[in-house]
Amino acid sequence: MDHITPETTEYQNLLYEVDAERVCWLTLNRPEKANAMSERLIAELKAGLLRADRDDGVNVIVIRGAGRGFCAGHDLEEDATDDRSSIYDYRLKYIKQFEDFTTPWIVTKPVIASVHKYAIGKGFELSLFCDVSIVTSDTMLGYSEVRYGLTAHCMFMPWLVNMKTAKELLLTGREVSAAEAKEMGLVTQVVAPEELEEVTRRKATLMARIPRDMQRIHKSYLNKVYELQGLRTATDYYLELVPIMSVQPVPEYAELTKDTIEKGLKVALSNARSRYEGLE
Repeated sequence: MDHITPETTEYQNLLYEVDAERVCWLTLNRPEKANAMSERLIAELKAGLLRADRDDGVNVIVIRGAGRGFCAGHDLEEDATDDRSSIYDYRLKYIKQFEDFTTPWIVTKPVIASVHKYAIGKGFELSLFCDVSIVTSDTMLGYSEVRYGLTAHCMFMPWLVNMKTAKELLLTGREVSAAEAKEMGLVTQVVAPEELEEVTRRKATLMARIPRDMQRIHKSYLNKVYELQGLRTATDYYLELVPIMSVQPVPEYAELTKDTIEKGLKVALSNARSRYEGLE
């Protein structure tokens, strides 16, 4: 993969634009893959976020998805071809990817997730890393990948909900509606699909007009509150567990990978879902 820096201006999978209200709009732009998170897209998103954070002409950042939904999660086709021969190398790769992926939390300026239709797995977690999440009423969110033998990219969810809810979401892989997610504290606001762009624009403009340094100091403070409670310690522990499961996958995931390579992702997912039919 080409080296991508905050100064990168040519993106393959990301659209970068700044409007007159000092709002930077970052659009995940892999609509043919439902904006699935590839290594390239994660790297470009990190670069775009850092570029906006360093730009004096930007006060607020919005992340949204092109096409039929926000983000369908991890790129399973890319995942099927990963080199897992060394748990040590894979661990380092995964930790680096997590550091890149959590950039919305790390940047100093407020980040809004503007979500439509679906935010699954890494797409769900990406929305949780953002400071504000505005979600359309027809959106489904969750960690359904655990049903296929993939570890959920579950980092911030336990810090946003109570224990019973966290366990139910992760131990069943159930997807929840936008209304349920709002009640659980996983999203900030639910809007009609046709209102998403306008509501996001108003919220971003309002936040952009608040003094920039005021926003930065309060975002930093609020993040630190959770980090002092152990958020980073917990996520670091999870990152040590995930490479083990990835290098020594459960049989269900091995079957999914084999079907993906031989029959394509659509067939692989259909086969994997069949064992859960009629249980919800």
